[in-house]
Formats: sequence, C-alpha cells, structure tokens
Amino acid sequence: MQNNTQCGIVIYYSPFLTHRTYHEHFRWQVPLISFLEAAMLVWVIVSLVAFVAGPSRAQTLIDKAQRDDTARVSRGDPEMAAAIAKARAGLDAFLTHADHPGDGQRDFSVKVEVPLRDHSEFLWLRPFVRDGDRFVGRVVNTPINIAKLKYGDRLAFERKDIADWSYKENGSVIGNFTACVLIAREPPQQRAAFRDIYGIDCGP
Repeated sequence: MQNNTQCGIVIYYSPFLTHRTYHEHFRWQVPLISFLEAAMLVWVIVSLVAFVAGPSRAQTLIDKAQRDDTARVSRGDPEMAAAIAKARAGLDAFLTHADHPGDGQRDFSVKVEVPLRDHSEFLWLRPFVRDGDRFVGRVVNTPINIAKLKYGDRLAFERKDIADWSYKENGSVIGNFTACVLIAREPPQQRAAFRDIYGIDCGP
C-alpha cells in the first residue's frame, strides 16, 4: 500500500465502526450538499503526519478502525480495482436485498467515490434512498478533504459513483470488499481480531 497524497484514493474501513447511528428514515429531498459541490470544495491536503501517528506509536488495525481512520491507496492498485469491480458486479443483488430485506438483514450501506482535485475520497453512506439511478444517503464517516461536508450530512450521488456496499446479516458483515483488501495486508493476528470484533470475514 502506498501513502500517496498526490494521486491516490482515501478508503474508510467500514460503515459500522462508529458508535453514532442515525435511525431516522428520510424522504427524497434536496441534500444539504450536492455531489458536485462536495467534489469542488476541497481543502488543501495537509501533511500525512496529520493523519497517522508518528513512528514512535504503533497502530493496529483495530486502533485505526476505532478512530474511523483511513488508508491511502494508489489509484492504480490492482487489488483495490478488483474489489470495486466485484462490488459493482453484485450491486443489483445488493439493491434488491436493500429494497426487500430478509430476516436478520439490516444496516444497508454504500460506499461512494467523491473525486477531488488530485485524488478521490470514498465515503460510506447509511441509510440511503434511491430513485432509479439517483440516490441520497447519510454520510457515516468524517470526511477528511471535503470542505462543508461532515458526519451526518446528506449527499446526493449516482449509481456510477458506488464503489462498494455492505450490510449485516445475523451479525455477520456481507460485502465491504474494499476493506478486505486493506485487512489482507495486515498481520494474521490483526486480521483475526478485526473479524472477531466487527464480523467482517474476508477469508484466511
């Protein structure tokens, strides 16, 4: 994984890591900030030191997840590209489940790409509503590089912007393929701990 602030993507681990949860169901309406506005309002990217702890403090995968931290990945990362392609291939089935949840299925979430000046930031949204290929969702991460967009704001987006999806089924997380790429790059003990705490099973 490359820490590339000039040409890369910012990935959040999961939509389920925060203790703050929105329970309301909101109707389709004009969002507080549009997708286009979010893409245009960009903060100056500060030093990577501002986002990660210094070398004197080791960070585990659990530490990063509990802080709603991000990972910076090269835009050309083949494993991340494959994960996004896998998620998009299963999007129709996911939306069908979201429209008609089965027993034990809940917390349907989508991860959308917000393209910025020289990189992209990927945000989890939950809940979301849709009208054809148009969507509005509630941001459940704390955006890093997007001015005037904060946790809990509504964000308008389109189907083509969806890079990943996730939901819970009987306590296990289904989907979240992009996080599995990041988890697979951690030591085995951390992968197992992450699976046990958050229910994300990405295989061995």
